[in-house]
Amino acid sequence: MLGTGSPRPDLERSGPAQVLHINSNPILIDCGEGTTTQLLKANIPPENVNVLMFTHLHSDHFFGYGQFLLGGWGRGRRKLTVVGPKGIREFHETVINMYKDDIAYRVSLGRPENGVLDVKIIEFDQAGEIHVDIPAKVTAKEMVHNVPTFGYRFEIDDMVIVFSGDTAPTPNIVELAREADVLVLDAALSKTGVYRDTKDPELLKIWENLQKEHCTPEQAGNIAQEAGAKKLVMTHFLPNVIPEEVKEEAEGRFTGESIVAEDLMEIYI
Repeated sequence: MLGTGSPRPDLERSGPAQVLHINSNPILIDCGEGTTTQLLKANIPPENVNVLMFTHLHSDHFFGYGQFLLGGWGRGRRKLTVVGPKGIREFHETVINMYKDDIAYRVSLGRPENGVLDVKIIEFDQAGEIHVDIPAKVTAKEMVHNVPTFGYRFEIDDMVIVFSGDTAPTPNIVELAREADVLVLDAALSKTGVYRDTKDPELLKIWENLQKEHCTPEQAGNIAQEAGAKKLVMTHFLPNVIPEEVKEEAEGRFTGESIVAEDLMEIYI
């Protein structure tokens, strides 16, 4: 769990990002602010990450892409595949255009273009199997969020790992997570110092609208229980969340193992 935070800057939690290790293959899921630094802290060389899968195109999930793309290339990455919903190609090309002079300078020094100017983009706009060159079957289903957002199910031999991305409760995440060994799920609607018992009308309006886009820990527990998941990993927290409360809410609904994710936490299967 590289980054377990939210759009709000937080010293304790970096922007949303996770790495799924399949044998020696690190698959990056989302690329929030600080992802490259978090990779280094986790002893995962950024240049060894050749596949990045975006759940959706919200800023907190891609703020770290420029550094990951150019920094990993600078450290020796020579191939990269980027997967994501429709719009990911335009996003990538925009980043390349923003840094075109910087890239040209570094190429003039003798660095090869491959790894940055030949990135393979896999863009999709509907649910189904995603064909990526990794040792796993990958299935995507659309979530409930205010931009096109897809959760991913990875089937590796007899193991299943699911990443929801951002979502409100939906039958699709239950189906995607059916009998999962690990379900990594948005639980952003945990009470925090910002929203707890507030009477600020602006914050109350934001909190009301957020109910349409994210899950509470209790809802996360319901989803994991209904899906028959073995382990629930909750993430995407606003600052000042109280982990004990999050865990207690989820455990009131889910009989499996509930985990409140922290940055750089490792989860073994």
